[in-house]
Amino acid sequence: MTVEIFALCDFAQDVGGKLTVVGAFDTIFVRELPARHPLMSIALRLRFPVYELGDHAVRVTIRKSDGDLLIPAFEGKLKVNGIGNDSAVTDLAIHLNQVAFERTESLKIVLEADGAEAAVIPLYVRLLPQQAGKN
Repeated sequence: MTVEIFALCDFAQDVGGKLTVVGAFDTIFVRELPARHPLMSIALRLRFPVYELGDHAVRVTIRKSDGDLLIPAFEGKLKVNGIGNDSAVTDLAIHLNQVAFERTESLKIVLEADGAEAAVIPLYVRLLPQQAGKN
């Protein structure tokens, strides 16, 4: 399996095999803490060679700097089917609503496939610069 896209963004969707990714980012700036982020998405495009077609377990977690989960893990099974090509892709869009952040920190969004870590991207929570001296 190859991870072609693994991004945190404002919005993602898969329509007819086309993955739309809008506004990729790695930092959320907040005015004050605690804070809630209204909506964000995790976009994934995974490519499987023909010899890996079939069922695969996928898990996505967001881990705080101490290793604890920020929110419950997203877990599921993929059934990857080929249509005569030498590989097949699967697109996923995970929507996150009203995620709460208690402090500034560096988080990790981790993709696991079939029980093994496949990719990691960062998520930074920071105070807006004019607010940094107030907390």
